[in-house]
Amino acid sequence: MTDDDRSARGPEAVRRALIDSAKALMTMRSPQQISGRELAQHAGVNYGLIHHYFGSKDSVFVEAVAEATEAMGRRWDTGGMLPVNTSDDAATYRTFAKLEVDDTANPVRDLVARIVVGQAKLTDRDPTDPALLADVAITTALQFGWGAFESEIVAALEEFGAEQDALRTSVAALSMRLRPDS
Repeated sequence: MTDDDRSARGPEAVRRALIDSAKALMTMRSPQQISGRELAQHAGVNYGLIHHYFGSKDSVFVEAVAEATEAMGRRWDTGGMLPVNTSDDAATYRTFAKLEVDDTANPVRDLVARIVVGQAKLTDRDPTDPALLADVAITTALQFGWGAFESEIVAALEEFGAEQDALRTSVAALSMRLRPDS
């Protein structure tokens, strides 16, 4: 692909390609381990467009994390925490597992706080209810743990005859038994 071909994609397409590539690459490594050139190559755009549209590589990753956080929050706002997300969309959790953040920006802390508020509304409970907080803690650990390590868990269990889709179904069913109203 030539630079002209890349430029012909348009501003929104370039921004979208960079954000989507950042999300995909963050499922494998932290943003600090991903160069701007690698990000641009993965997105199929010229390296200079990172700086043109975002100002820096880090700004692309900030936007990718914000989108991933929002998508997870919307899922939990509408469907609650359970069942554990056992779909291919769980790759978002791998983004957070690889994310290294500073003390001023912590998307995991912000997301967990949002989950507490959302679960309190969905279940008509007080956000300071210790049982609610325990539900959020254990379910968040399951969500992030399964999402972050699904491929490793499946690979380890395949040796014993496990199959990914069957495991996903079983994990989702097991997580539903944790639902407070069940």
